[in-house]
Amino acid sequence: MPTGAHGLREHGFAPVVLPPVPAAVTAGFRDHPYRTLRLRMSWTADDDWLFQYVPPSGAPGPGGGPVRDLADRRLAAGLGSLLRRTLSGPWLDVHADWLIALHRIRTVAPAGTTVRVETPEPPSPECEFTLLALLGREGEGSLRSRLYGPGGASAPLLEAAPRPGQGLLLDRRTVTDDLHELLAGPDGPVTQDLLTAHLSPAAGPVASALRIRPMLVRGPAGTLIHTRPALR
Repeated sequence: MPTGAHGLREHGFAPVVLPPVPAAVTAGFRDHPYRTLRLRMSWTADDDWLFQYVPPSGAPGPGGGPVRDLADRRLAAGLGSLLRRTLSGPWLDVHADWLIALHRIRTVAPAGTTVRVETPEPPSPECEFTLLALLGREGEGSLRSRLYGPGGASAPLLEAAPRPGQGLLLDRRTVTDDLHELLAGPDGPVTQDLLTAHLSPAAGPVASALRIRPMLVRGPAGTLIHTRPALR
């Protein structure tokens, strides 16, 4: 199976190994299992990605307000820590800001059955990359993933069975469709937690984090000069 940035560019997909899942992510998904969160990801003067929580637009729904917003911000901070290591790589353009739509999908399959893993919503037409991260599983079972290119269902690009702690990066310009199924063993039900992250170029000014966090360099006779480094 192709790996890393080369595999993503050449084949449209690549496997990834996830870092340890922050406790805030585990707790947040347990308490609010089907909420959609959005983050804005920007490259900074510190040569790192900055993740900013994007509040939902419109009026808050039932149970919304300051308490829900605070819980979402804590969850977003944990997700930013998880994504920073998972999404870093030369395949991602640092000249652009990225909007990330995050969905947590909990799927339960009774013993001996196969259940399709349904996403809450499809990626937007502007989506360029998708991360599928298998965060956890309870019970005997496995995930079966199939990725399809322009040839459709008759020409799968990949059939894989990622395990907890593993994931797949997809280039949506190459992978046009994906199918995921949870297969339960014969001895009991299985519960699985999957995270999807859809990355789209963010609308609005580019490289906002570089303006928010300028670099300080030493000038003449002990002065400090604010400047912005050249993007790599």
